[in-house]
Amino acid sequence: MGRAHAITREKRDRLLNALRAGALYRDAAESAGIPWRTWMDWSKSVREGACTNDDVRELVERAREAYAAANVGLAATVSKAAQKDWRAAAWQLDHRRGDPKARHDARRARWEADLAKAEADKAAAGQQTPTVVIELPASLVRPREAT
Repeated sequence: MGRAHAITREKRDRLLNALRAGALYRDAAESAGIPWRTWMDWSKSVREGACTNDDVRELVERAREAYAAANVGLAATVSKAAQKDWRAAAWQLDHRRGDPKARHDARRARWEADLAKAEADKAAAGQQTPTVVIELPASLVRPREAT
C-alpha cells in the first residue's frame, strides 16, 4: 500500500474542495500534498476491499462522492448552454457515449501488442515465424516520391 501518509483535516478538506470545484483526482491530490502514487494505492485498496485504515476508506469514499457531484454540476452547466448553442449539445453527446475512435484505437493497440508478444514468445522459444516474400511485377510497383 505504499508509504504511510498522514491524513490531516487540512489535507482532506483541500482534496475534497478541489474535487467539488471540478479538479481531476491527480490535481486534487497534488493540491492537498498527497503523492499521486499514494492516492492510487489508497484508491485501489478501497476498491478491492483490502483497506484497513478507516480514515483512508472514508477519504476515498468522500472523494468519489465529491467527484461525482462535480461531474453532475458540470453536465448541468453544459446542458443549460446546449439550449442556446448546438456545439455544447454536440460536445455533451460525444462525451456521454464516449469516443468510439478511442475505443477502436485501444482495441487495435491491444491486438497489436498481443501479436508482438506472441512473436517474441516464439522467438524466445527458438521458433521463427516464416517470412513470405512476394515478387511483384514492375507494372504494379510505383516509384517512391522524392522527399
